[in-house]
Amino acid sequence: MVYDKTVAVIDVGSNSIKLLVASIRAPNNNLLVRFTETLETRISAGISHADPELTEAAMNEGLESICKLLRSAKKFEPEVIRMVATSAVRDARNGTQFIDCIKNQTNHQMQVLSGHQEAQYIGRGLACDPEFKSLDHFFQMDLGGGSLELIGFSKNQITQAVSLQLGSVRLMEAFLKDHKIPLSDILQAEISQYIHATLTKKDFDFQPLEWPLIITGGAASVTRAILAARADQSIETSSPFLKLKTLSKLRSELAKLPLHKRFNIPHLPARRADILPISLLTIETVLKYAQRETAMHSFYNLRYGLAREALNC
Repeated sequence: MVYDKTVAVIDVGSNSIKLLVASIRAPNNNLLVRFTETLETRISAGISHADPELTEAAMNEGLESICKLLRSAKKFEPEVIRMVATSAVRDARNGTQFIDCIKNQTNHQMQVLSGHQEAQYIGRGLACDPEFKSLDHFFQMDLGGGSLELIGFSKNQITQAVSLQLGSVRLMEAFLKDHKIPLSDILQAEISQYIHATLTKKDFDFQPLEWPLIITGGAASVTRAILAARADQSIETSSPFLKLKTLSKLRSELAKLPLHKRFNIPHLPARRADILPISLLTIETVLKYAQRETAMHSFYNLRYGLAREALNC
């Protein structure tokens, strides 16, 4: 099969580093996903500190993951390779050191996105999801390790967007003294109150209630995979609807377990076992604040928006 153009996008997030290889085909100029890969690589240790800094170990692991994804991408001979970083690198005082290291070792420049740019690309990526192409109005939440993006869309235009420092790794570091033990009800209530207070302060408007809320990000994908496995389904064939009561039940179950027992949960990556209870708590709190009982999950986010721009589609 002949493709008009192929691009590779590497998204260097706080908790994972992801690759998307996509092409465009005439005459419809539709984005065609050819390959995806995610490496659970947490470069964001220390992100909650007043003066956050990427550790040498995190930068080395990040470089290793990026090199691996570049090797995977080059098999498809992309005309364009785009690499971006978000919250962890954006906030780190030595982020430029990491960027220079990547440039020196790979000969590829990594762009650090602002919170507003991140929100724009996330929204543009969601438009690639065939499940939501018919939606004219919706809200989106994208939860990462360093930040939470909230975006409103109306007829393909962003009506409002905020980037909040409510990423799961950031909250874990700020509130958990020992991430290996169960989370007490008191601690969970404290975290939820902090999230709610931050939402209230930023005053993101989730009205009208008729607009659906769509959720993207690794935590939502992992949660859907866990729930799908329990229903004896694949994640691709499972329902994209994530109900508040179901999320609350799963969060309560995981929070009661010490870390080593969470490792036994099918489809829960070991490197997300420490933060998933907080991720679920964040999603729950946003749903309650937004007065929604259900969120719809999509796999299409930042990488897809960047690919659409590179492919001009």
